[in-house]
This record gives sequence, C-alpha cells and structure tokens, in this order.
Amino acid sequence: MKKTFRITLALIFTLALSACGKTDSPAPAVSGSDPSDTPAVSVPAPGGQPGQSPSSCTFDPALFGGKLQSCAYAGNGTLLVLADKLYLYDTGTSSVLATAEAPLRDFEAQAIDGGCVLSGMGASGMMAYIYDSSLSLNKEIAVNELLRGDLVVSETGGVAASTDGKKLAFAALGGLYLYDLESGSLTTLLDVTQNAGTASISISMLNGAAFAQDNSQIVFYGNGSSIPTVDGEEDFSIYGSIAVDGGGLELTKPSGYEVEEIQSGVSRLFFPRAFTQADGTLLWIDRATGSANTLSFSSSGEGKDGVYGSEQGNYVATAVLGSNLTVRVYDVASGELVATEVIENSDPTYFYRIPRIYLLDGAKTAVVVLGGSIDELDTLVSTFEFGA
Repeated sequence: MKKTFRITLALIFTLALSACGKTDSPAPAVSGSDPSDTPAVSVPAPGGQPGQSPSSCTFDPALFGGKLQSCAYAGNGTLLVLADKLYLYDTGTSSVLATAEAPLRDFEAQAIDGGCVLSGMGASGMMAYIYDSSLSLNKEIAVNELLRGDLVVSETGGVAASTDGKKLAFAALGGLYLYDLESGSLTTLLDVTQNAGTASISISMLNGAAFAQDNSQIVFYGNGSSIPTVDGEEDFSIYGSIAVDGGGLELTKPSGYEVEEIQSGVSRLFFPRAFTQADGTLLWIDRATGSANTLSFSSSGEGKDGVYGSEQGNYVATAVLGSNLTVRVYDVASGELVATEVIENSDPTYFYRIPRIYLLDGAKTAVVVLGGSIDELDTLVSTFEFGA
C-alpha cells in the first residue's frame, strides 16, 4: 500500500492547463528502447493459464542480491522483486525467471498479456516501462512529455494498463487520457479544465484509474464538487467510470468516504479509505460487472496501517501496528476473517512504518516484507498460509 499524497500543485497548474490545447490527434513519438539496453535472462513465460496462480508458494530472500526493498504482482503467482536489480520470481518453483536493471527505486506494476507494465516517478516525472515475459524492455514512455503540459503526479493508479497490453490510461491533473500503444494516438476522455462531470457533480481532480469490464471501461477516482454549488462545501471524494470511447460517464459520491488510493486485483478493484478516517470498511468494485460493494473488517479503526488486496482480488489483508505487527486476512466474497498472524521482532523499528504485504490466491500464502524502505535495517521477510 502506498499513501497517495495530497496534490497541492493543482491550483498552480490550473491556469497553465487551461491554456494547453488538448487534441485527439496522434501523440508525439515515444522513445523506444533497444532490448539490449536492459540485461535480461531469456526464459519461457511463467506457467499456468491467465488468471491462475500456483497452488504452492515459497519465498527465498537468499536468491536476491543487496537489500530487498519491495515486490509487486507480475501475474500467475510470479512477483517482481526489487533489490540490487529487478527480479522476476516464480513463487511456485522458488526460482528466478529473469533479471533486469531496475529503472526506478519505487514503482507500481501491472501484469498484462505477455509481460508487465511498470510505472513510477523518475527524474523527468512519471515514467512507464513495458516489459515482455523475460523482462526485456520493449518501450519506455515519458508520460508527462506525452501529455503536452499536463502532469500525472499520483504514483498509485496514475498510469493504468489494459490487461491485453494494448492501451494505457493516464489520470492527470487536467484530465483522463487514453493512449493506444499500437497507433501512438492520445485521446482526451475527460477534461477537468472544461468542467467535465455530470449534471450533479463536477470533477475537480483525478488521482487514479484502472481498466474494467474486459477493458471496455475505465474506473477512476478523485475529487469533485456539487452542481449547483453548495455554500461552504469543500471538494469531496468521488469515483466513477467512463467507456474507452468516451461515453457513459458515471460519477458517485461515496457518503463520508474519502478514497486514498486504488489497488487492482484481477477480479476486483479496491479503494482503501484515507488512513486518517479509517473506520473498518473497504470499498471495492467488481471488475467484470462494475458493481460497488463494501467489506467490513473486524474492528472499527482497522485499515489505518495498511490495506492490501491479493493478486487475483479474492482476499484482502490489513496491518495493525504496535509493539508487533498483526496481519488479518479476509475472504472478500464472504467477508469472513480467514487468518490472523502476529509477527514479532526484538527491534521495534520494524514496526514504525507500514509493511508491504502480498497475497498469493492460489497458494493461499501471504508474503510480508518489513523494513524494506528503512535503509539502516536488514529487510525481514515472513510468510504464512491462510484460508482452508
């Protein structure tokens, strides 16, 4: 889980964005990348059919050099592991499938057909890197240059990839954009500077997006305001959806719920609540149907120390920090608590920051990483099984 920082730059850029022409014409050329620039081990694609994951999981930190910092889901029970370089790791066979130089210190990863998309902040702003299944770099995109003056500033959900790997969506300060990787065309789906919204809600900011309904829809979240304006009312959290052809815009104001970020599982999208308002509930959307639902945790304050969706989207974990770490795992469909694990260590520093937790659905195994973002500590990795 990453905390989405509040974007105070929005007002600074509003006037500049309103002066920028947004067109639906082909976008400027995107820099390609010679695969030889990225060292990789050529291996077959991870086994299993799309949407499936191995029935066993082993995580061996000894296979990675340097300090293990974080992981990300790479599809079918594989993880991208960030250490001294980037590793594609098969949790079912406990083997490294491929390696590459890490393009970013911190990133979000999304599995696509035949590879994955990494996105995060680089020296020149938001970047997107498209890899094949052997971690050969196929394309590098400087997103903010592509947007001609607009900016993607949200590291969680700011760049969304369609599962077929053919399109990207960008949730930027000034709007929502659809980029076709095959044609290089850029389409503006929502223009915040032109009062995008519905009859009752005006969109004021977009923070994240994800594809849904077999890549025909884009689900997004951000902030909005009422139409007509209400005296004394501040912007409120919203989520919504729009078809990739620009039609069918829908917006919802979740009552009393401030969305902190968007997390993408294969079957579900999770919208953790702002940690300052955690009340033990989690909003989620079915990626196939678009229906919205709520998961309730065991205690009213649960969720403030981290909420973590599983790779397939069937499970959610929460972290409760104190003198130790308590991890609770829930079955999303039933709402049942299926596991509680307490992780202890004599050094309390490990529990000063939220952990990173990864749930592998097929193996029903959690991988918990502590201290990955604390330079002076060795990273601790703990695993446990959950569910029947």
